[in-house]
Amino acid sequence: YSRWLCRARAEDLSDIAALKALYQTGVDLCGRTVMVVVGRNIPVTLIDIEKALLYFIHVMDHITVKEYVIVYFHTLTGEHNHLDSDFLKNLFDIVDIKYKKNLKAFYFVHPTFRSKVSTWFFTTFSVSGLKEKVLYLHNLQQLFTCIKPEQIDIPPFVLEYDARVNRPNHPDVASGL
Repeated sequence: YSRWLCRARAEDLSDIAALKALYQTGVDLCGRTVMVVVGRNIPVTLIDIEKALLYFIHVMDHITVKEYVIVYFHTLTGEHNHLDSDFLKNLFDIVDIKYKKNLKAFYFVHPTFRSKVSTWFFTTFSVSGLKEKVLYLHNLQQLFTCIKPEQIDIPPFVLEYDARVNRPNHPDVASGL
């Protein structure tokens, strides 16, 4: 891990940072740092995966010294946005123990059936201890029970998608309020 961290600090990762696929936002209701991962902003087939790993380590190293949560927006991701399980397993094997110990929740927003099945297989057979931290949230209202809206920077396309898909069933909208 130390070698990876040294490389992450030395390398120019501005091209990966420009994707805005991983960033720190506010805190959850328990005061833990909230990190956001935007799946749609990860063009897996176009980026240098090793540089992406270095960027993850560079950004997360100081966050993981204390308790934190990750919000993953799976909203409108396509085939070209899915990281393969070998990469994720490698990432999990490389990172320091503090990443695993201090991760308190992984909020998976707007999952699909396929992403749930893939995540179940990955957390069951590849990485132990992560399965019980993954929480599937089908709308932003569920997320807001854990993180106040003003504490999280949500990409506009996620807000638009959630309003389009989930608002028609919302009682206030149905009643005209």
